[in-house]
Amino acid sequence: MKHKLTTIIIMALAGMGVALVTQANAAAINFNFQENGSNLDLGPTSTFTESGFSLTASGFLTAGGTTNLFAKNLGGTETGLGTTSDPSGQHEIVTTNFVQLTLPTAPPANFSMVLLTSVQTGESAQVFFTTTPGTLTGATLIGTVSNANGSISIPAGDQTGFIDITAGAVNVLLAGAHITTSVPDGGSTVALLGIALTAVEGARRMFRARAS
Repeated sequence: MKHKLTTIIIMALAGMGVALVTQANAAAINFNFQENGSNLDLGPTSTFTESGFSLTASGFLTAGGTTNLFAKNLGGTETGLGTTSDPSGQHEIVTTNFVQLTLPTAPPANFSMVLLTSVQTGESAQVFFTTTPGTLTGATLIGTVSNANGSISIPAGDQTGFIDITAGAVNVLLAGAHITTSVPDGGSTVALLGIALTAVEGARRMFRARAS
C-alpha cells in the first residue's frame, strides 16, 4: 500500500512538471486603430502597434487604386478606421472602397476577430479573406454584419494573406482587431518546473528512507 502511495505521489508531481513544460502563455493583443492619432488622415497605408506587435492596414478603391485611411474618433460607436473617400464626408468605409489588413506572420499568432461599428439600420459591413493584395476580386466572404455593430471571427485556416473590410451598404467603420499570440513567460514556468522536480526527488528520498 505504501509503495502504491509513493508511486502515485511521484507520478502526480512528475505530471505537474510535464504540464508546466508544455504550458503556453497566450497574450491577447487588441487594436483600436487610434494608435497613430485620432481624427486625422493616415495616408494610404498605416502600421499600428500594440504591446510590441504590429498590424498594417491599407486603403483601396474597389475599382482600382488606393485611398487614404482615416482614424475617426467622435466617441461611442463613431470611433474606428475609415477612409477619406467617403462621399458623405463621414470618413467611413463605403461600398466603393475597402480596408485591407495584412495578416502578420511573425511572431506566431492567431488573427482571431475584427470588430465593426457605426453599422446602423440599413447598413452592413462585409469581411473577406484573400491572398491577393489590393483587390477584392477572388476574395472569399467570411461574414457580414448588418443593422447593428458586431464582430466577425477569422477562421483558423485564413491566417496567411489579407483580411478585407468593405461596406455592403452605406458606410461603416473598422472598430478593432483581436490577435492572440504565444509569448515567453519570463522564466516562471522553468522556475515552477524546478520546484516540481525538486519535490519529486524529495518525495523519492523520503520514501526510500522510510523503507530502510
